[in-house]
Amino acid sequence: MIPLNGQKSESLWTEDVPKRDFKPVSMSVMRQLGLTRENVKHVDKIEQLREDPPNIVIAEAKRSIKFVQNWFKEQVLMKGNRYVMGLGVFQQLHYDQRGVKILKPTNLRFKNIYRPYLGQDAEDKTILVFRTGGIGDLLFIQPNLRHLKELYDCEIKFACGPQYQPMVENWDCVDEVIDLPFSVKILMESDYHMLFEGVIERCKQAERDNAYNLFSRWLGLDLPDEKLIPRQEPKPELVNECVHILGEEFRLLEEDGFIVMQLRASSPIRTPRHEFWIKIINELNRRGINVVLTDNPRQADKIQMFINMLDQPDKTFNFCKHSKSIDYSIALTSLSKGTVATDSAISHIAASMDIPCYGFFGPFPGHIRFKTYPKGKWIDATRHCAPCFLHGHKPCPQASKEGYSPCYDELIDTDEKLNKIVDEIEDMKND
Repeated sequence: MIPLNGQKSESLWTEDVPKRDFKPVSMSVMRQLGLTRENVKHVDKIEQLREDPPNIVIAEAKRSIKFVQNWFKEQVLMKGNRYVMGLGVFQQLHYDQRGVKILKPTNLRFKNIYRPYLGQDAEDKTILVFRTGGIGDLLFIQPNLRHLKELYDCEIKFACGPQYQPMVENWDCVDEVIDLPFSVKILMESDYHMLFEGVIERCKQAERDNAYNLFSRWLGLDLPDEKLIPRQEPKPELVNECVHILGEEFRLLEEDGFIVMQLRASSPIRTPRHEFWIKIINELNRRGINVVLTDNPRQADKIQMFINMLDQPDKTFNFCKHSKSIDYSIALTSLSKGTVATDSAISHIAASMDIPCYGFFGPFPGHIRFKTYPKGKWIDATRHCAPCFLHGHKPCPQASKEGYSPCYDELIDTDEKLNKIVDEIEDMKND
């Protein structure tokens, strides 16, 4: 079985299969896929991205293969079938562990059947949405889909990684959720395609403009800020399960309240070191504020080790083993007084349920993520190299050996700064 290593490389490997070096896609293969060097260039404005097709390719499976994304579920590509995928995914599935080629370019080029949605009349149309990014990226898209559903009787299909599907399946603006990669037949049967490849990663405008504004302009909609707020409801059965966990296992009373915290983002570049969080949580606990930490179950032991380092470990609770999928963290957040995190999933989840969120921002300024959130507050790093706008999953080049970004350290390098931040979090919790 092949472990698929995609954009979220830190979290995509199956633990029982060693990592391997992927063979880069040569320019000759790029040309066979219908791409050129222009497809990977960085541009200043999103209009310039429209000049070249996205880095999406169509490939045929030379034999049937199985792979796993994010330890979540097994997927299969069948021999002889053609599939739509990002260039990065093609690179990772191009060869198997033994170096045998398992995917090949097809004569059918993505750019020849790409029909971008740019604000057209969508009545009785089928719209295919696909994005390889994380939870925040998917929520950046959602307000536009809700708007289209209000205007038109249209069908919306949403292709995303399986680890995010429990969330998207609960959106009433989406009719069908499908796996990435997906059959070329789905692409050809859709009237319009919504792709967002490069809108954030390869466009300088993303360093200036809020992501919700940028995604909406990309679709030709340009919705006002008040309409660019994601909305979702937790699953009632999971809310009940979380209430039981909080009460029976954690012994947290409803009147006590708690805040949810996420200690890491999908990238080490956006993740503070442990010492940063220890200072924040110790001060919150000292003021009588309960903290619940969430992450995926594989992080449960590490999170428990972290909690054991705190001054009052009995006031911080480890939810990781209970968070079997993202909709568990959604349910947990719906019961909280607010969330505290870096630029990561839990902040955007909170905003989608009108829950206060407080964000720490280093590589990116907070306004490009939080500006449209009525109950969102943030603080930006002031380090000389921030914001650096670095993407990807390599360690921060300014970091120590752990790889965590040092730009967060200066936010709390004095007691005065620390207390000011905790005052703001406490105010959020008490509102």
